[in-house]
Amino acid sequence: MQFAVVDIETTGLFHQGHGITEVSVVLVEEGKIKPLYHRLFNPGRDVPASIEAITGINTKMVSEALPIEDSIDELADILNEKVFVAHNVNFDYQFLKSVFDKNNKPFRHKRLCTLRYARKIFPEFTTHRLGELCDRLGIVNEAQHRAHGDAMATAQLLLQLLEKDNNASTLKKLLGRGEHHLVLPANLDEQEVLSLPDRPGVYYMYGIGAKPIYIGKAKSLKKRVISHFTSSGSTRRKQLFQRQVHRLEYRETDSEYHALLLEDAEIKKHWPRYNRAQKEKTGAIGVVPYTDRAGVSRLAFVNKPGAEPDVLAWFNSLHSAKSWVYKAFMEFGINPRRAGLPLSEDFEMFDGQDESDAFEAFVQRCFNEKSRSFALIESTAKRYALIKDGRYRGYGKIKGKTESNIEYFENQLEAAPDSPAARAVIRNMLSDDRIKKIQL
Repeated sequence: MQFAVVDIETTGLFHQGHGITEVSVVLVEEGKIKPLYHRLFNPGRDVPASIEAITGINTKMVSEALPIEDSIDELADILNEKVFVAHNVNFDYQFLKSVFDKNNKPFRHKRLCTLRYARKIFPEFTTHRLGELCDRLGIVNEAQHRAHGDAMATAQLLLQLLEKDNNASTLKKLLGRGEHHLVLPANLDEQEVLSLPDRPGVYYMYGIGAKPIYIGKAKSLKKRVISHFTSSGSTRRKQLFQRQVHRLEYRETDSEYHALLLEDAEIKKHWPRYNRAQKEKTGAIGVVPYTDRAGVSRLAFVNKPGAEPDVLAWFNSLHSAKSWVYKAFMEFGINPRRAGLPLSEDFEMFDGQDESDAFEAFVQRCFNEKSRSFALIESTAKRYALIKDGRYRGYGKIKGKTESNIEYFENQLEAAPDSPAARAVIRNMLSDDRIKKIQL
């Protein structure tokens, strides 16, 4: 087996917005090390002073060098049919892959991370950074933080790892990923990800602290978590997120609805750093009745209506609120212009009619529904969502014979906060023929 040990130097941590300044490739085969390739490249931008302080590479050194795009074919030949090896392999691999992708060139190689490998072979070591491993194992790095020095040191480390790996059992596991093409953070165990259940649930991603940095829901826990790591991040934020994930936890649910509601409750509990979408949904769109100066009853769409007693319904977006109004106005025969919406062909029959009674009937029905209490039961999952006085109260599991009183459902309830996201799930459940509704 041939190993191409690669190390690169760059102008920054993220392949989006940064360039490659140096590449070195060292061949490891049958216990021997052979330098194959080393070159400086013009990254197409200045080298930051902070990077120069680490690597010694400055803008002047690379100003007359060729861009790496001119060496794509040569690099492709060198890496062909070899295992791509690096210390924290995803960094080097994704930087090079981004260059190949931009030039419409294929870049797909088996990868081996010596950082992961070292953790498996030397679990007793407290740190597995390349510098510390070299000190511990007697490896001399003649040019630390330069591509040629780090590549040679990594190649020597690889030889020691292979020597310690009985029957290459750990190597086979690390290389045996099939076609998953995962780009896992170095701290996340691949087998843990691949063994996730193919069931609905909520997953928690952690950094080095005790608080989750991301919480998500899934129809299939395994497929959803894998989808986070099947390619590198397209944005700086996503790349940073992928690197910060250290461990994973999950909680199976009995249905997708349960997963949706649990996800929202857990996000409201922990407020993870990377759940930006749910954080932005704390201000909902409310539909509110009012009377204009001419005495005509109308509807308005307002932001952050949580404290408004006259709100008819809450929505996560203006689009969903308008769609709901269109549907309701069609049912009651009300001109959509009363909500500031255009008159479509479906409503032309109502234009010019006196709709005062119909409008009042619509508003009254909305207020009646707001104050109701009911349970929505998923028979197959034996789960229910409880709505009391028009507010979502939580989710529970049915035990024994179902009763039609609110105390029965409150006693078995896993309380959860009412929120725009939870209300959206409840609206979907109300329109689902498989869900049984019990008035309380």
